[in-house]
Amino acid sequence: MAAVLLVWPAGLSGAAGSQPVDFVREIRPILAERCYSCHGGESQEGGLRLDVRRRALAGGDGGRVIVPGEPGESPLIDRIARVEPDAAMPPDGEGEPLSTEQVELFRRWIEQGAEWPEDAAEVEQSNHWAFQPIERPEMPVIDGEPAVHPVDAFVRERLRREGIAPSEEADRATLLRRLSFDLLGLPPSPDEVEAFLSDDDPLAYERLVDRLLASPHYGERWAKHWLDLARYADTDGYSGERYRPWAWRWRHWVIDALNADMPFDRFTIEQLAGDLLPEATVEQRVATGFHRNYLHTREMDADAEEFRVRKIVDCVNVTGAVWMGLTFGCAECHSHKFDPITQREYYGLYAFFNSTEEVDIPAPLEGVDVMLSPSAPAPVEKATGGDEAGGEGAAGEPETVHAQTLSELEEPRATHVHLRGNFLAKGPAVEPHTPAVLPPLEFPGDRPSRVDLAGWLVSADHPLTSRVAVNRVWQHLFGRGLVRTENDFGTQGTPPTHPELLDWLAVEFRATGWSQKELLRLIVTSATYRQSSALRPELVERDPDNRLLARQNRLRHEAEVLRDAALSSADLIDLRIGGPSFRPAVPPDAGAVVSTQWKPEPGPDQYRRGLYIVVQRTIPLPYLMTFDAPDGNAFCTRRQRSNTPTQALTLLNGPEFLDCCRSVGRRLVDHGDSERDRLRRAFLLTLGRLPAEEEVDELKRFIAEQEKLLNRGPELAAEIAGVDSVNDQAGIQEIALWTCVARVLMNTDEFITRE
Repeated sequence: MAAVLLVWPAGLSGAAGSQPVDFVREIRPILAERCYSCHGGESQEGGLRLDVRRRALAGGDGGRVIVPGEPGESPLIDRIARVEPDAAMPPDGEGEPLSTEQVELFRRWIEQGAEWPEDAAEVEQSNHWAFQPIERPEMPVIDGEPAVHPVDAFVRERLRREGIAPSEEADRATLLRRLSFDLLGLPPSPDEVEAFLSDDDPLAYERLVDRLLASPHYGERWAKHWLDLARYADTDGYSGERYRPWAWRWRHWVIDALNADMPFDRFTIEQLAGDLLPEATVEQRVATGFHRNYLHTREMDADAEEFRVRKIVDCVNVTGAVWMGLTFGCAECHSHKFDPITQREYYGLYAFFNSTEEVDIPAPLEGVDVMLSPSAPAPVEKATGGDEAGGEGAAGEPETVHAQTLSELEEPRATHVHLRGNFLAKGPAVEPHTPAVLPPLEFPGDRPSRVDLAGWLVSADHPLTSRVAVNRVWQHLFGRGLVRTENDFGTQGTPPTHPELLDWLAVEFRATGWSQKELLRLIVTSATYRQSSALRPELVERDPDNRLLARQNRLRHEAEVLRDAALSSADLIDLRIGGPSFRPAVPPDAGAVVSTQWKPEPGPDQYRRGLYIVVQRTIPLPYLMTFDAPDGNAFCTRRQRSNTPTQALTLLNGPEFLDCCRSVGRRLVDHGDSERDRLRRAFLLTLGRLPAEEEVDELKRFIAEQEKLLNRGPELAAEIAGVDSVNDQAGIQEIALWTCVARVLMNTDEFITRE
């Protein structure tokens, strides 16, 4: 199901209708998300501007749209309620319609006089919630309940106020599968399912959490989340892109750091400034590859300075989004229209990165050598301005692993404001500094460095970093963050649904030494996380988008996780950790460009985890794009989740998925002769649970129908089983039959969804 970003409407409880509507907290976020793109500062279609009170009340070319106190006379209500399709707002195809609750919120706001404080912008900028210091709030006391888990205390207090009961706990098989996918990105094995279902120890779930967090596959799962943020790719991008043979070395560092539970403050400092640390180790220098993930051009006629500037701009924008959840890019050409970030402050951050240079260094890993292909550049330890071809090592010979890193120039470059974002139009000179709305940057010496910037981001008084980090973790466990606009904590973003919980978690994250594993353990052991995802009838009416967290969310698997699940069910998956990326095979009908330029490597790498698939920016693997994976051209804070016919056809007919179904079919045939035992095993292999009796009966009827079809001729059975010979007709027919069973189960919504 596509992820739709909505704001939390008022009116979730019956008593809400008499409460005053807060423009800043409730109305403006909806306007910002749904209306400003066409009726804001940049564009005023129909002469209507809705981001300034005076202009909004004046109306547009067709007259007034808001009449304070008179919702029935305000055309805005009819338009957002879509009374007349031709005048509906947002127009069809340009955004999700407003929900009934949101329309009612606007109606009440206008009825109450359309109060719109003239100083709303000032209030939102200087006193905006995200810029305020973080303090640990008092945990609510739930009457009549024993000591409550901290997460549950905040969630249940909110539910109590709204008169909504939490959902009951999910069944044990669902909990195991949910936890395994969330922490490892892999399904549990049949043995793990049966062991957990038979374990009646009251602490069995907690022990399961500890075991999964200790797995080396944990680092792989959570590294993929971080790679999305870092715009990781294995190629340069642009039209003349080339392969980056050592990009994976930074990915390997991320996996190791997460498995070791490196504190997030250290994780931050090493990636932004590892090269500047005293006596920096090779691994600390490798960590700076975070900002070598930007696009790079090798075109002969490219303006070197222009593309260098583009890279530094990218560093600023990514740093601002990943660590602070702010849209710094809006201040590159002019001061931010909505957030308190001036253009001068933007280039103050730019100055921290302006004196970096690209350096490729030897970064060997025990037992890992790479054979260079004839087209692969062999880097040397010197500033290259990129991965220039030539250097030590010859094509086709074993080459010591290298890493793409950053280093600092001995003499810093001068930094100027770029007037209107044009690097050739130099404005006033600026020194490295941070936005005034945030706590001051403290540093020794005359000039702050990237180490100082990184330390400032994770300082005790920084209001954004820990909030943004815990919100992102929450998003991966629930599908949506406590702040729905995870990429915008500024004034145009949505406020947190549970602000006290967000701040409590942010303080706790820092108090436990910035340990992500401790944060995850805290959240996944809560009753809130362990709830069933079933949509109860009363929740459909009261809280259809689950803003109050009265249930878990059902989440469609990401592209890599879905592939890994199929390979795991088939017992084909190669679980080696780390090392270079690989190119899996593509269907022959994938397209001329893909088939000629996407060259799959033969051998066992074909079944490695999806994390290790080459991310090729200009010609990405079609499968990854079909299932909404990012292409590495820009940072991605949240993947979109779609549900398309192309996805269904890929799951049904894609060669790799068919191979997995055939492998599952063979495993079922080898399991024994009992049809019931095979069906039981089929459910354990694919869905991680035992079948219900009615499911067994349904599949028995399906098997009988398939047997009739397969009896029509050996060729059909051979095609389904994936064999050329039809000599062993009975054996091939049996494999084909159970391949069909596997195909049914692996195309269910349950298989492709985390419940």
